[in-house]
Amino acid sequence: CEGGKLCAEWRTLLLKYPTRFMIGSDTWVNQRWQYYEELMKGYRVWLGDLPPDVARKIGWSNGADLFGV
Repeated sequence: CEGGKLCAEWRTLLLKYPTRFMIGSDTWVNQRWQYYEELMKGYRVWLGDLPPDVARKIGWSNGADLFGV
């Protein structure tokens, strides 16, 4: 949605199934690494629209659990 905010439909889905989503940030295109900080800022904007426990799951712990970190 506008300004990098979550659309209502996505927010509803993420809140309903918080353990089924995670963020990935790697790329096989080396030139994209120069935009990494901007990409992370974008993630933080829409994660900030979620309750902290849901944002933590999507932003970190779901991936950590999947990979045994």
